[in-house]
Amino acid sequence: MLNACMTCIREGVVADEDIADGAMIFGTGFAPFRGGPMKCAHDRGFDLIREGLETLADRYGPRFQPDMGWQEIN
Repeated sequence: MLNACMTCIREGVVADEDIADGAMIFGTGFAPFRGGPMKCAHDRGFDLIREGLETLADRYGPRFQPDMGWQEIN
């Protein structure tokens, strides 16, 4: 979910991180106490998210390749 949200933000599908967070909370039931996926990503750190995705991509293939937005937006 985090990577998909980043892609939507980078590609301009959603206007900003707040819109993505709200959509995921109300649309998919993402844990509201976490503030949404992008708030959660900021709390954990974008580098940690990117590194985790890279590990998954190495293990399970390119579908887990981190979006380039993880390096662009901080």
